[in-house]
Amino acid sequence: MTRFLTAAILLLASGLAAAAADCPKAPPEKWLHVLEMQKKIVNEYGFAIKRFQTDGNCYEIYGWGLNERKDKFVQVEVYFNPVTGAIVRKNVRD
Repeated sequence: MTRFLTAAILLLASGLAAAAADCPKAPPEKWLHVLEMQKKIVNEYGFAIKRFQTDGNCYEIYGWGLNERKDKFVQVEVYFNPVTGAIVRKNVRD
């Protein structure tokens, strides 16, 4: 039983570690303001934001965006560089 719990904890921990994006470390005063970043996400990238948060050194959203064929909206999880606003990683869920 103990081995099973240890294996389950290690599996979960490895999944969580892989989930975060690798954004560069920068002091918070260099980050784009939250409202400025949200406007960039909506106006420049075209995402609809359901949830906006900070994850480690990244800004992160959960929301919707057009798929590559641009024929339907899909759920997205996107990590952004908080200094430049560039996309660091994007996960799409059909």
